[in-house]
Amino acid sequence: MKKILCFGDSNTWGHNPLDCSQLERRWCVVLQEMMNECEIVQDGRCGRTTKFDVIDMPDTNGIVTFRERYFANENEFDLIIIMLGTNDLLNQFKCKAEETADTIAEYIKEYRDKFEKNTTEFLVISPILVRENVMENPIFKEQYSPFAIEESKRFSECIENMVKHNDAHFLDAAKYASASELDGVHMDDKEHKKLALAVADKIKSILFWE
Repeated sequence: MKKILCFGDSNTWGHNPLDCSQLERRWCVVLQEMMNECEIVQDGRCGRTTKFDVIDMPDTNGIVTFRERYFANENEFDLIIIMLGTNDLLNQFKCKAEETADTIAEYIKEYRDKFEKNTTEFLVISPILVRENVMENPIFKEQYSPFAIEESKRFSECIENMVKHNDAHFLDAAKYASASELDGVHMDDKEHKKLALAVADKIKSILFWE
């Protein structure tokens, strides 16, 4: 059985844009249902960034968590999926897309250096876009700015370019799914299903069809 890690933020955890609860049918859950020949390990965290500590939100520094959880012992994942970047755009960081891509490259390099003979594949997913209606949401309008809306459009190009230079695989989530009209940041269950279908096809091309 193939073992796959899904490492991400609130859109991997399944943040419900309606009431901030956890969606039952988030993309990782749907993915597991579609691919019973795989074991899907879900590791999503609200507020998780690539490398920053979010104020008043512990355990949000992604690369620190990744090292602590997955560098202690070789977990023998066949595929590690990383989908991060949206929280790098928070007003407290305003991180450029290139910097986000470069940090994700460090995840890949460090993991490979740690386990030199490991054959784990990496799939990096560039996040869905931050929509303009985020500025109308009572919660997120204080956390994001027009910078985030525009910079999210650059994730795809920057992350795809990074992946090409790091022998990894790429998927642009924004081609398949969109943030909700309710908050402009998170997917609803219909969008989670769309993303799951795209990810499933990509996994098959990486692990089963090559």
